[in-house]
Amino acid sequence: MSEHKEISSYLSDSARRMVLSQIISFSRSVSATELLNRLPITNRSTIYNILDRLTELKLIKRQEVKLGSSNRVFYSPNHELLSSEFFRNLLLEYEDIDWPAKLSFDFQYTWNDFPDCLMFGDSFKLNVVYGSWMTDAASTIDALYTPEIAQMLTHWAQKIKKIPIGKILIESLLDYQTGHAKTENMLVIGSGAVNKITSEIMNLYGDSLPIRFLSPQSKNIYSSFTNETYSEHSDLGLLTGIVGLLPNPWDSTKVIILCAGSKYAGTQASLKSLLDDIRAIVDFKPRVITNHPRFPDIPIRILKAEGDELLQSMVRQKGTKIENYSFIE
Repeated sequence: MSEHKEISSYLSDSARRMVLSQIISFSRSVSATELLNRLPITNRSTIYNILDRLTELKLIKRQEVKLGSSNRVFYSPNHELLSSEFFRNLLLEYEDIDWPAKLSFDFQYTWNDFPDCLMFGDSFKLNVVYGSWMTDAASTIDALYTPEIAQMLTHWAQKIKKIPIGKILIESLLDYQTGHAKTENMLVIGSGAVNKITSEIMNLYGDSLPIRFLSPQSKNIYSSFTNETYSEHSDLGLLTGIVGLLPNPWDSTKVIILCAGSKYAGTQASLKSLLDDIRAIVDFKPRVITNHPRFPDIPIRILKAEGDELLQSMVRQKGTKIENYSFIE
């Protein structure tokens, strides 16, 4: 691709690689002044020229923030590009560029804050992201209960929070269509084997996510709390899913609601639990989804689908609607 050639050509200069590497090394956004203080480049215009070009090439992101009476500009790595196969290959060519660090995070919101955390002022916005790629094609059975979830969230926002219907926006997208929507609240459906966004989240957070898929494209669920792996090749693993409320790696002020399973049964059970939780909130009943029982500040749970002859129907690759589930941890 021509843009990849442009990036490779631009980074052939060591000073440009030095600036990019310094930005990658920060765990937060950084200003041009901070970069000047850390780098042997003394010419301010040189730094700004490099920053402008790195932004144009989408290697970094530029954000203008109002502080007091003035605006300040900060720069941060574009993790979407930096986690790509192209950039990983580029790192092998230029060894003086730092490997992008795995993101670490604090859970800014927990299930105690849901669904209020989806509001921004007097508006409510959520992007529902379906999978379309990679080792398996996503199936419509993976996304059962999402219309009901959208309906109940709209009811909650309009009737309980009194948000005007015109300011309630719930949009459905395929993973490759997200674009700028990545910086918004998202309900991400399916494992990294079917959903590109899930794969990117697993790659960006890595081992810092306590309950996760073993690798970005894996269907095997792992809990560092119990050191337990729920393999897709086991009866239990076939039925397991994750329901989590994660900080959005592209904008930590927003959230990712992750509903994903080793197979469709776990994904569907996660969605059903989310729907039941919203219904309980609307009806002022006890919550269905709570934070992790052993770690009350961690809003990630593992659950399993339940049903007579469910395993047999999955082996026969005959989809069925999940009605029952239980939390494993």
